[in-house]
Amino acid sequence: MPLAEPPSSPAAIGVLLSRALPDCAEAVIAELAPLFHRRDVAKGAGLLAQGQIWRDALLVERGLLRLYFVRHDGREFNKNFFADGALFFPLTPAMWSDASLFAIGALDAGLVWHADSASIRRCLETHGLWHVTRGRMLERLITHKLQREHDLLTPDGRRRYEAFRRREPLLAERVPLNQLASYLGLTDVSLSRIRRQEV
Repeated sequence: MPLAEPPSSPAAIGVLLSRALPDCAEAVIAELAPLFHRRDVAKGAGLLAQGQIWRDALLVERGLLRLYFVRHDGREFNKNFFADGALFFPLTPAMWSDASLFAIGALDAGLVWHADSASIRRCLETHGLWHVTRGRMLERLITHKLQREHDLLTPDGRRRYEAFRRREPLLAERVPLNQLASYLGLTDVSLSRIRRQEV
């Protein structure tokens, strides 16, 4: 694993943080920026193993990460994808103190900034922004979870893929077929067939 490097400048990470945390004033971003360190991530690299304690906030400058579950027989099931500009970290006491129920890995080589999530929380709490930030992130998480449950249980495979493509056109193009098939609850063969029929 490459050694973490200090950020080249607070301004470089500041731009990314400003977009990811629109409720934070420039002064707050300036406090958060030095907490982050860059990491060049190789394709296939693991950032969190299932069962580990999730301690890091992750901000993707470039690349594609996935959250996924590993079953007892070794089969993997994708939970979510995060691409350029995404910031995510543990949001609840159980998430930051208990063993993680999922793993985080890189689908592409890229650049990811990471920081101790407890330090991020403390900074946001000091400025009265933790509950606002957490609320917005939990809202997105719940909305995504409900949509995903609906898509897995209601429409057929073709409509599931079409809905994903409408909502996430960039991810639909970037996520490898086998990983997207896992996320959509399809086999590689059936998703490949659906894609061929669209051409």
